[in-house]
Amino acid sequence: MKKMTLFALAFMLLLAACGSSEESDQQEALENEQETEELADETAENETEREETEGEEAPDEAEEEEQDTAIESNDDENGDKHQEVIDLAYAIFDAQDEKDYDFLESVISEGTTLDKENDTFSFENVAYPHKQEFLTEEDVGEPEFRYTHEEKTDAVIVGFGAINYEEESSIAIDFEFVQEDGKWKMNDMDINK
Repeated sequence: MKKMTLFALAFMLLLAACGSSEESDQQEALENEQETEELADETAENETEREETEGEEAPDEAEEEEQDTAIESNDDENGDKHQEVIDLAYAIFDAQDEKDYDFLESVISEGTTLDKENDTFSFENVAYPHKQEFLTEEDVGEPEFRYTHEEKTDAVIVGFGAINYEEESSIAIDFEFVQEDGKWKMNDMDINK
């Protein structure tokens, strides 16, 4: 009889151990599920914050982003205006490379002159008057749009970057565009090596 009692007791302990194991497995699964839900909520909150932040400021780390994403204004009218001057800046890069003097003459502001013999601009209507040689593809490679900044309603700065990996150098190129007679004109082009 003692054997039977011991056997019954051992059997009950075994069942209790199995039951507590199942309970602890269920408890662990419940805790894991709660942690997963908390992480999902945190991720959703972070995503919402990131989207709100992106709406307020331009992402300057995204090199391959569309040019429109770096436009500082969310207003369609300003976005179109900024895109117009970005496109104009690219056209000026091309015109310098191709020595398209007629086009360059048509897009420079009053106070800016073009020296065709030396392929230079003279910018006089700026805080620090200076001369600037043409920037060709040989000089800067493929310039990459970085940002726009609206100085006033009739003045926009457009920034570009260019990296020469062979020479391990980089430059920043800023254009200033102003409105003259309802058209955007290049008032300045400055490089920073």
